[in-house]
Amino acid sequence: MKKSYIYLFIWILLVGCLDDKSNYDYKDLNDFEGWDTEGVENVESSYTLYPGEKIDFEPVVHFSLDTLNPDASYAWYLGGEKEMTLLQEGLNYTYTADRLGTFELLFCATDNKSGVTFSKSIVVDVVSAWKNAWMILSKSAANESQLSLILSKKQSKKVMVDGKEQSVDTVVYVGENINLVPNLGQGPRKLVENFIYPTATGIDIEDEVMVLQQSGPVELDGNELKPVGYAREEFFDGVPDNFDPVDAVLSYSGKWLLNKDNYIYMANLSVAVDLHSGFYLKDPSLSGKKVKTLLPYYKGDNYGNFLIVGIDENNTYFGIMDDGECAYGETDYVILPANYVGACLELANLSQADNPFLFKNVEGEFVFHAWANQCGGYYDPPAYFSILSQNGIYYWHRYILNRTNYSYQPGENMIVEESEYGQLPNSIMADYRCAALLPWHELLVIASGNKLHIYNYWEESIVNIIDLPQFSSEIVDMAVKDYNHYSLKYNAHLAVALKSGEVYVFEVKHNTNEGTAELLEIYHQEGFGEIVDIEYKFGSGTRLGTGSLY
Repeated sequence: MKKSYIYLFIWILLVGCLDDKSNYDYKDLNDFEGWDTEGVENVESSYTLYPGEKIDFEPVVHFSLDTLNPDASYAWYLGGEKEMTLLQEGLNYTYTADRLGTFELLFCATDNKSGVTFSKSIVVDVVSAWKNAWMILSKSAANESQLSLILSKKQSKKVMVDGKEQSVDTVVYVGENINLVPNLGQGPRKLVENFIYPTATGIDIEDEVMVLQQSGPVELDGNELKPVGYAREEFFDGVPDNFDPVDAVLSYSGKWLLNKDNYIYMANLSVAVDLHSGFYLKDPSLSGKKVKTLLPYYKGDNYGNFLIVGIDENNTYFGIMDDGECAYGETDYVILPANYVGACLELANLSQADNPFLFKNVEGEFVFHAWANQCGGYYDPPAYFSILSQNGIYYWHRYILNRTNYSYQPGENMIVEESEYGQLPNSIMADYRCAALLPWHELLVIASGNKLHIYNYWEESIVNIIDLPQFSSEIVDMAVKDYNHYSLKYNAHLAVALKSGEVYVFEVKHNTNEGTAELLEIYHQEGFGEIVDIEYKFGSGTRLGTGSLY
């Protein structure tokens, strides 16, 4: 009987040892499924840095058993798991942003008992401080052009979703550079951003900014904002008399300047990755056609939008072909000569059902034009949104214009594919100052004096703004950075510029079910001077039609 008890005791002891051994199994020691979100604290999944900035990584690692004194080794690597380059061994690491680009860091923790390694991926975007920003063009007391930027970064933050803490990305504004380009010029008018061929890779500078001013347009590179081109120096056969551009449309295959006397001058580029590879001609384009307005252009899409749209001196819409392309698979990015860049397309005959009074010999004055495509995707024709003032009544108008056929031939027309319009309420248009369109959220923002209104034009309803912002000065301009609403992740950002030289940036939180909106202030600064124009600088043509934040 005693032997039986002895055997039973030995059996219990053996089982206990087996249980104890399983307790030190790696999966029990360190929970693999929760490692990336819960196993490492004090380290986010993504960071944005400017060149020269540093991050001091001091991760706090949690193990399920020996948390206080884990028997573990640590290392930091550059690149993903298939292309790891050792940076440093040890728990803490300081990363220095020494070159532009997107980099993946890998933090690895190895359980010395089992030899199994867990890793956490960290993405670091190193961008020029002026790559993505709000651009503000102001006029000094001496009529000098002054360019200022509101700096931004992508940043992770913790939020509660269904009772659990999650890390999400957001955009934060981290300061401003005021009057950062010395001797820019005089008589500021407008800012226009241009992009290289959007599928080109390995190019540090992906965009340029044209400053339109009385002293002549100047183009600045997108990273350092240093002058790299002057329109007056890019004419092949001499500068035209009375050369004084007031507006511009810039595509990846051409530049189109609208002169003060309503003539257009075109530069047909020869290389899609060199925005100064072409030259202007002294004689006006379009056989001397008089033009009142050039509509905004979706510069990031190199496929669908083959039209530049304008309104002539008779208040009739027309199109300009912009179908220069690069040979498929080629890396020299030479624009093919077999195209019809610069051909003028007259508006096709319209029926009454197509609202011809909004396209041909239009009565009244256009006070606002905006690009209205929601995607700007492959083969999407250009969509626009305009506001027309006619006999004291304001109309909104959303429409899509296209070529007669996809493969253009000389003599073909521009047609209206879609056209919707409606009357805007007098209550939001009184003392009208400016407007902004949120294309993905399909909302119109109206500035009346020093007040903001948001209008849902499809529902024909005024959106109730919760805690409406109060401004001490009238609004002079607005700009938006909207995000693809199909992702259902991000709210639009709205920048509001005041006559007093102040700029606000709001996050627009729209509740479609309740018909309300909240403008959450995320930036406010004074001292920008007499503001002439405010625009969002995307930094790359690939960012315009995506749902990405940065």
